[in-house]
Amino acid sequence: LLSLTAGGSPLFSPFPTRSPPPTPPPPTPATIPILPFPFTDILLQGQRKQLNLYEQRFHSLFSDALSNHHGMVGMGLLLGGKGMITTMPLCEVESFTRFGQQDDWVDDGYGMGNGSIFVTIRAVGRARIVESDLIQEEPYIKARVVEVLDEEVCLEVGDNGIKEMSGGEEGEGVVGESSPVQVGSLIASTIENMLVSLSSMEHKLSMVKATTREEESGDDENVGKSDNENNDDGVMNKRLEAARLEELFMKDSSEGVDLESNKDTTSNEEEDDDEDDDDDAEILDRVTQFQQAFEDAKETDNQGYILQPTTATDNLSKDEQVRLRSPQDLTAISWAAFCTGPKDNSKESIKRQAIQIQALDMTNVIQRMQLAAAMLREEQNSLKAKLALAGIQDIFRGGDGGVIGEE
Repeated sequence: LLSLTAGGSPLFSPFPTRSPPPTPPPPTPATIPILPFPFTDILLQGQRKQLNLYEQRFHSLFSDALSNHHGMVGMGLLLGGKGMITTMPLCEVESFTRFGQQDDWVDDGYGMGNGSIFVTIRAVGRARIVESDLIQEEPYIKARVVEVLDEEVCLEVGDNGIKEMSGGEEGEGVVGESSPVQVGSLIASTIENMLVSLSSMEHKLSMVKATTREEESGDDENVGKSDNENNDDGVMNKRLEAARLEELFMKDSSEGVDLESNKDTTSNEEEDDDEDDDDDAEILDRVTQFQQAFEDAKETDNQGYILQPTTATDNLSKDEQVRLRSPQDLTAISWAAFCTGPKDNSKESIKRQAIQIQALDMTNVIQRMQLAAAMLREEQNSLKAKLALAGIQDIFRGGDGGVIGEE
């Protein structure tokens, strides 16, 4: 049978061959309404945002989205008068409530709608505008878009040096090569370690700031006091302490003293435990944000994945061996890593949002994780510099600057 040919070509081959992955069909464009937002309001996979729609044009957009687009809207990110970013978050209406509607309402021509619509939208994907001209701009924006999907994690991802495991019998990989899942898992572990480090450093910095505020407050209270007044305060404190000791020793039995002492000790221990719990909550702040963002991104991920069996051993060195993650987990981590830290008008926050826009346009999961790791590493270096500066200032105030050595 192996020698049978058709048109000079063998029908069967004695050697196993690997067929190339099927080429996915081109995405079909669709029309969706677009809500405009400043780019600083960007939502990544799984994130939510609450809106108050009170203009008539947005009431019309909302009705169109529910009636004709299955509750889907595009989040048009505006660049401060320089246009709109072509790649945008694709959001679904998760819930809504109407308030203040009037049965006899008449449009007065000033643009206000009939009451308000409180809407919760959630990013469930991405879309890209495919035509330079919008379908309409008034009364609200509509455009033709295609959905943006990530490349398959388990397949070859291009010319970036990362290849699929291949060759060998029984699925053994070629020596010196690592699969995308292995490389992605290593980056994921690095991201998680950096988030723990960032949480710890932010906690230390907040402690330094709190100590500085207390010292400055104490200095303000002492301003204007004469030396005699300060001495009088010291004498009064000593008298109060002596009276307290005398009261303890005047108890009928030593057990009363011990009970009182134990009570104070127990109370102090409970307070210390409460303080430790508060400290733990603060330290885990970034980590908690990441875990929540990870679950949200994974929950809204509707992209199919090709699962490939992995071998018992991989091609990473012993020092680099990490727990392998699923392609879906790697995708969720590639989004969640951008969703930690304060979201305000600070320079660091705006810079993080600009990087999020860059990530929004990326379809390579591993490259997106590398971008997140670079962003977190830069934030880590910035925090180290702030801690070092805080230590120098503490030395000038007469402290020991010990906070710097705690890692």
